[in-house]
Amino acid sequence: MSRIEEVLEKAAGIRESVKGAAARETVSADLGISHVVFEITKPVVKPDRANSHLICIKDPDPLFAEQYKKLRARILRLTAEKFLNTLMVTSAGMGEGKTITAINLAISIASEIDHTVLLVDADFRRPSIHKYLGIETEYGLSDCLTGKAELSDVMIKTGIGKLVFLPAGNALGNATELLSSERMKMLVKEMKQRYKDRYIIFDTSPLLLTSDAIPLSNYIDGVLLVIQASRTTPKAASQAVSQIKGSNILGVVFNNVPKYLAANLYPYYHLCQKKGYYQRDQDSKESENNK
Repeated sequence: MSRIEEVLEKAAGIRESVKGAAARETVSADLGISHVVFEITKPVVKPDRANSHLICIKDPDPLFAEQYKKLRARILRLTAEKFLNTLMVTSAGMGEGKTITAINLAISIASEIDHTVLLVDADFRRPSIHKYLGIETEYGLSDCLTGKAELSDVMIKTGIGKLVFLPAGNALGNATELLSSERMKMLVKEMKQRYKDRYIIFDTSPLLLTSDAIPLSNYIDGVLLVIQASRTTPKAASQAVSQIKGSNILGVVFNNVPKYLAANLYPYYHLCQKKGYYQRDQDSKESENNK
């Protein structure tokens, strides 16, 4: 068997063993060297399969959707002058809504005319953005950091506004080391500089459960801390802030506010809901009836 035949046979074996990728074999006639190039098959995001918590694409309740629009407006105002476009969303503990906040904020910004968004799942321990989007992924950020994939090969155009998604990739045991590596620092810099109109939003692990997000916060432009009204204690919130002391904390998102408080804070929207979603639509109907 010739050397080229051996290489072709090896390439055929690799094709069978690699799930979700098509292997293409090329041979240099001059050098007699074979290269196997992996073409990563990207999943397609279908908005109708997205989780119901993604209210910015699911028939939104005006009360809740409006809060993300207000959050978007504040973020854009805080970051516009120097275009602080790399943002990290984190929380003190689990189940506080950091991932939901990151996704809805990303969708909200991506729906604007002037901005595109890259949403990055940097929670290597429990990646979940792909589940909320209703897709399955194999390659992602961790594979870029370990040299197994190129950034452009694993980014997914979601079809939701101008939103691009970078999955977490294969689970690894050295998450903190990867996120604190020089390669990660350079990758963030590359993301930041590649597109001048793009916001890059990182969803990370909780601050009090792992140390993964702490080094990442050192080279991110701004941090959003998500605090759940019924779960996060003042002590936990204070400890979380101390973990990222010195970072640019843009603000705190107070999540899952009880309905009775929301009704008092935003009576206008509750009134609109009771009177037919939009006040002006109801007034128009009443006017027609009086003619």
